[in-house]
Amino acid sequence: QATPQLSDAALNQLSSYNFPGNVRELENILQRASALAEENLINSIDLPDSSISDQLEIGVKETQAAYANTPYSLEEHLLTVEKQAIQTALEETKWNKTEAAKKLGMTFRSFRYRVKKLGLD
Repeated sequence: QATPQLSDAALNQLSSYNFPGNVRELENILQRASALAEENLINSIDLPDSSISDQLEIGVKETQAAYANTPYSLEEHLLTVEKQAIQTALEETKWNKTEAAKKLGMTFRSFRYRVKKLGLD
């Protein structure tokens, strides 16, 4: 199989990315783009939107700042993240628990247990 080439637009888009990660992040983006590319040419449409990368970086920085000076256990943090994800899925599905469970890739039974455990019912 031939090595995929980057279109000028894709190269310009990659050049404008603010990579908060490392080389692996670039490698992952290129692997994904290569899988989506047609005729071994990676176009800008095959690349993720740079605003998504920027939003993720902002989210990571906000999370780091929020917990930087807090004696916060990993378990508490994970429960907070889980509760927020479930709350968001419920709101997005208008509190349809079956659809929220599907959205999160969970079985309904597991979802129902976690909703009850987190006091979201």
